[in-house]
Amino acid sequence: MATARASALMAAVAVALCGCGVSDPYTKQPRPAPADTATRGDHDGPSARSATASVGAVARTPQAALDRYGAIYVNWTAGTLPAVQRRLASISTGQARAQAITESEAPPRSVSTYAVSDSGRVVAVAAGQGAKRGEWAVITIEQTAGDGPYRGLPATSHVTWATVQRHGAGWLVSGWYPGS
Repeated sequence: MATARASALMAAVAVALCGCGVSDPYTKQPRPAPADTATRGDHDGPSARSATASVGAVARTPQAALDRYGAIYVNWTAGTLPAVQRRLASISTGQARAQAITESEAPPRSVSTYAVSDSGRVVAVAAGQGAKRGEWAVITIEQTAGDGPYRGLPATSHVTWATVQRHGAGWLVSGWYPGS
């Protein structure tokens, strides 16, 4: 029962955040195009790295694309992180794809040093309103574990702003901007 209440609360927070356009005033974030338009501009990373998604990569709806991407994004170990990032690259385009490719090729050194792992789930996906139109809030609950500074960390919720792009008859994640 407590889990259901927490999920409902997280969904309400996501909707509220989307509606008010709350953002970190100290972080300069580029504005995405609306969800059904082309990939974002030149700040999205190398276009050559973001050209092709794998067969079966598209999802029927923007929410399904974000839910699948988020579920994969929050579940990895130090040993599986490069493969997980390659999988994310195969189901995305634009900035999200370029970011996943970069992370697969050069994971942070601390991940292997401290045997870091992450497990979690997506608890809410909500479309942005007003100034956040064309963006989506993806709320996850994650448990990060490992040695040293990662030992004993509590589970935490995270908000990621994301964008999607129509690709044929479906949708791909085109931008992934973790905020917390």
